[in-house]
Amino acid sequence: MQMSKRVRLDFSIGTLVVLAVLALGRDLIANGRPLYCRIGGENLFPGLRTIWRDPALPYGHSVLDSIQRHFLWRTYPYEMAVFAPIAFSPGELPTSPDTTVRQARPGTRHPIGIQPFWHWLGTDAQGYDVAAALVGGARVALLAGSLATCLAFALGVLLGALAGYWGDDRLRLRRGPLLTSLIVFPFALFHADAIQPWLPEKSSEWVRLLAGGGVAAMELGLAIALGRWLCGIPFLGRLIALPVDLIVMRLAEAFLAVPGLLAVVAFAALLREQTQTLWALIALIGLFSWPSVALYVRAEMLRVREMDYIAAARSLGLSEKRIFLRHALPNALQPAYTVFALGVASAILLEASLSFLGYGDQRFSGATWGSLLQSARTSPHLWWVSLPPGLAITLTVMALHLLGERLGRQHREK
Repeated sequence: MQMSKRVRLDFSIGTLVVLAVLALGRDLIANGRPLYCRIGGENLFPGLRTIWRDPALPYGHSVLDSIQRHFLWRTYPYEMAVFAPIAFSPGELPTSPDTTVRQARPGTRHPIGIQPFWHWLGTDAQGYDVAAALVGGARVALLAGSLATCLAFALGVLLGALAGYWGDDRLRLRRGPLLTSLIVFPFALFHADAIQPWLPEKSSEWVRLLAGGGVAAMELGLAIALGRWLCGIPFLGRLIALPVDLIVMRLAEAFLAVPGLLAVVAFAALLREQTQTLWALIALIGLFSWPSVALYVRAEMLRVREMDYIAAARSLGLSEKRIFLRHALPNALQPAYTVFALGVASAILLEASLSFLGYGDQRFSGATWGSLLQSARTSPHLWWVSLPPGLAITLTVMALHLLGERLGRQHREK
């Protein structure tokens, strides 16, 4: 029995290590540009440049710009060139559309090139290299799973901990800041979206997100300050009990009433094609995955707040805020890491499902596990297209579930 547990743990850790290596080393493992080449006696690193720059940007070097513009990466007579083990970039057709190798079986040699290049796992119906897409999909899966789960974990921990510790009658707020915040909140959301057309067209998604969030936070801060100033009015200065537990539980029930995949697909379909980016899908997955975390943390917080050390802290005169942050919350978070591991697995499945249904980021077409499965759906006879991503998803989700069970077992033993 102990040997079986050890084997499962080793399998989980080994699978996740391989996933991390593929994700972090994608540009060194699968890259259609040479990692190093020498042209005219000059040493160049066009492949390594893709790690921190967009591959579509010009190089500022006449020879490399010409090579990139005419798809001559494999036919140009380099003095010396070193390519990655998989000499094809994820989501990028290896050559011009006229010479793309389509539906090639595993182990097929690419016909274009001054040195042999192999499609180790074959190609799909469009000509995307399956091995390169498998490596690229590892990065997308790790990025989407971890970031979406972090967002869901942050929301779930915050709401669940507040609901479990403060209940329906422990959190008391003054009417002034509460009313002004509720009144200004819809306007803050509207202005966060209204500011987007005023930003430069080439602004990145992070800049737009920070700008909108900054505007909303500034308006809410001004509203709270105004509410505190209005507390001089007797009616607005009175304390009222905020039913946090009731609000959070009804909100969680509303989210749980609709299946997560159906809700994410419905909202993703409402987005314009230009806004169906990976970041938007990560936000949708995270926003619809927090209830399970909140329910788990709430249950733990209900147990923790009745412990003897919480009562001892109150008897010492510590404030409720300090008891919550320094004593109750850290102890309620320990078992929640099990939910985090399971949440990453669910987020990876959701991202693959969205890509399979055609709602993924189109810039990652042919570079995610879900897009490979979508390609295999239209060409079911290409078994080598569906088998690798299917195994990758199965092994990754299985490893995360086994790791979550291990973390949960350790917590119960303590």
